[in-house]
Amino acid sequence: MKFTNNYNLPAPMVAAMSGGWKPKSESISVTSLIGPPRIRTLTIKHWDDLEDDVSNRLWALLGQGLHGVLADFADKKEVFAEEGIKATVSGTVISGRPDLYDAGVISDYKITSVYSFLLGDKPEWERQLNVYAHMFRANDFPVTGLNIHAILRDFVESKAFTDPDYPKIPFAMVSVPLWSPGECEQYIKDQVRRHLDFPMDPCTDAEKWARSPTFAVSKVGGKRALRVLDTLREANQWGEKYHTEKPGVKLEIRERAGEFVRCNRYCLVRGVCDLNVYNNPTAEKGWEEL
Repeated sequence: MKFTNNYNLPAPMVAAMSGGWKPKSESISVTSLIGPPRIRTLTIKHWDDLEDDVSNRLWALLGQGLHGVLADFADKKEVFAEEGIKATVSGTVISGRPDLYDAGVISDYKITSVYSFLLGDKPEWERQLNVYAHMFRANDFPVTGLNIHAILRDFVESKAFTDPDYPKIPFAMVSVPLWSPGECEQYIKDQVRRHLDFPMDPCTDAEKWARSPTFAVSKVGGKRALRVLDTLREANQWGEKYHTEKPGVKLEIRERAGEFVRCNRYCLVRGVCDLNVYNNPTAEKGWEEL
């Protein structure tokens, strides 16, 4: 793995963020298991040729600091904090390092956005914690609950006073659904199969973070959209309603292309993936004038 420093970040930060953790072919980490098998396989295969800029790891650096501090202050006589755990499923070793296990409850620390908190738990959070649950049960530890402890990095204090749904402080605890032991084991078996199958499965649309096309209604020649809708039908309906209120204004609809967000911006192996699924996230084509 090669690291660049295209934005001239300070040397101590560069050094801290240049450590590359190489996936192992003989075992699967929890974070790799819940992720796309194609990314893990191509990372192993092309490790020496991959390149990443350290600026892409700034949020991860904050997360590492958070986890380290909280692990130091955990009462390790009573709880497990940042301790490795393993379990074998379908002959494959699954390894992980949960943030906290305390009296049957597994908790994970996240630095995330307020938007993620307002949406509720993310699917990947649920999968990660339930894989941990299976691993603890496999090692004879009971599991009664799962929690996310989230520090909200983009918290705006003024919104806490005007929006009743907005968090009151830049922290939130979210309970995550606990799957049955059978559901956990079946999910892990299915993912292990996907990771070991050859040829490699393509990434699913969800794993590529697919974003559907949208339809922007704007004034003819205008630079800003008046409204962005999910379907052409909705855009037409909105435009017709707008016309009844302002009949002298000419409108047009432009289709904004969908995209695979992970493939375009965040996938480490996009340069060596042979599926070539990238597209232009800013592509926009005229549709019709209303």
